[in-house]
Amino acid sequence: MTSKIEMVSIVIPTLNEAGNIRNILETIDRELAYPKEIIIVDGNSTDGTLEIVKDANSNLVKDADVRLIVEPRRGYGLALRKGMKAAKGEIVIMVDGDGTYEVKHANRLIHRMLETDAEMCLATRMYDPNKAMGLFNFVGNKIITFCFNMLYKQNFSDTQSGFRAISHSALEKVNFKETDMAFATEMLIKFSRRGFKMVEIPSNYKVRKYGKTKLKPLNSGIEILTTILKGIRA
Repeated sequence: MTSKIEMVSIVIPTLNEAGNIRNILETIDRELAYPKEIIIVDGNSTDGTLEIVKDANSNLVKDADVRLIVEPRRGYGLALRKGMKAAKGEIVIMVDGDGTYEVKHANRLIHRMLETDAEMCLATRMYDPNKAMGLFNFVGNKIITFCFNMLYKQNFSDTQSGFRAISHSALEKVNFKETDMAFATEMLIKFSRRGFKMVEIPSNYKVRKYGKTKLKPLNSGIEILTTILKGIRA
C-alpha cells in the first residue's frame, strides 16, 4: 500500500437515511484529514435523503466533492460495488449511512493501513465499551467470525464490520458477485485468497437514532454463512 494519498473516496450506501446522513457528511468533511470525495449511492429514498445530498456541496460540505449515484436496484453489496467502481481515490472507505459507525475514526483506519502496509483495515466493534450492538447480532457476528477465521486462517474479531478502509488497487484485482449483505464477507474471502494483508482497529458503535434498520439478521446470517462455505469450494 503506497503512502502517497492524493485522494480518499468515501462510499456510503443510503436508503431513507435523512435523519442520519447530514451528520455523517458534516463529520467526514470536518474530520477526515485527506483530500476527499464522498460518493452516496442511494436506493431511491423517499424521505428527503436525496434532497440533503443534492444540497450538500452548497450548504453542508466545504472541503469535499459530494457525488450522488441513484441505484434503484436494491442491495447493500450492489450499492457498494457501484460506488467503489466510481471511486477515484487511492483508498476507498466504505461506511453505512445509518449513523452507527464512528466515522471520525476514518483517519485511524488509514493510518493503520499505511503503518502496517496493509490492503484493508476494518473498524472492529467488539471492544466498544458502550456495547451498543444487540445480543442477537453480537452472538451471530461471533459465530460467523469464528467460522471465517477457522476456514480462512485469519484472526479477525469483527468480520461483519461495515466500516473499512481498502486499497483501491487491491479492489481492482478482484471480481465480486454478491449483491447484498454477504458482499462484505465475499470481500474478505477474496482478499484472503489473494494473500492481501488485512488489519483491524478498535472503534465505537452507536445505536441508530433515526429510521429503521434494513438488516434482516437471520436471512443475512444464512446468506453470509453460505458465502463462506461457497468460498472454500471456489
